[in-house]
Amino acid sequence: MKAKLTGSATGAMILFAASGMLASVLGLRQFDKLTTEPAWIVSSNLQLGQVITSGLLKQVRIDLDNLVGTIQNPRRLMGQTLKVNKSAGSTISPSDLKVKEKKSLSHAIPPGRVLYTLEHIQKGMPYEQLSDGDRFDVVVRARNGVRTVARDVQLIGINHPAARKADNSGLKNMLMPKGKQAGNQPGLSLVVAVRPSDVYPLTSIRASDAVAMIFHSAHDMAKGTQYSIDPKQRFRNVEMVAGVHRTRVQVIN
Repeated sequence: MKAKLTGSATGAMILFAASGMLASVLGLRQFDKLTTEPAWIVSSNLQLGQVITSGLLKQVRIDLDNLVGTIQNPRRLMGQTLKVNKSAGSTISPSDLKVKEKKSLSHAIPPGRVLYTLEHIQKGMPYEQLSDGDRFDVVVRARNGVRTVARDVQLIGINHPAARKADNSGLKNMLMPKGKQAGNQPGLSLVVAVRPSDVYPLTSIRASDAVAMIFHSAHDMAKGTQYSIDPKQRFRNVEMVAGVHRTRVQVIN
């Protein structure tokens, strides 16, 4: 004669079965976490020459063995160009990407310009905020007055001082302390593109001269307008004749 199960016994069996299923699910999840890692893969089929964007990638969990040699930093993938076809769900390795050609320094010089290193520079300028392509004029104040040495100078790069030698801690390179301007470091120079006619005037700058750089607004440059910093002429030249002698004098307007 079969024994009938009471309500409590039936509940216990259901609870036992549910606990077993839950333990199995948790065990599978734990095993999955131990054997897989979050990874970035291709979300759709991509063709050779296609530029990678955020919409072409998605993050899933894959086996650890499939992560070896792949690129898992999405920032390194953005804007890169594929040199092979990639199928949906596959990872990307460095060999799948085109290597950008490294151009020589001469390619950075705009047409009609030459490269010049400006060593006598203005102190106190926040050089860490400058970017390639910034344009400025160079003004020099010396004993004989103020003069504009070069106009529309274009910044190409900044030569920072040599790294400090290792201290007792054994560090080979010491970075510039935060909060300090790069202009306060000795030996800083600017690599600029100038007109050939400005080379000799720039070279004539002496160490005792006070150099000022007047930067132009990028908004005005985009509109095609650029303000002149030259002062208005307040005098005119007058030729004086005394017999056979002629002299030129300046008369203030």
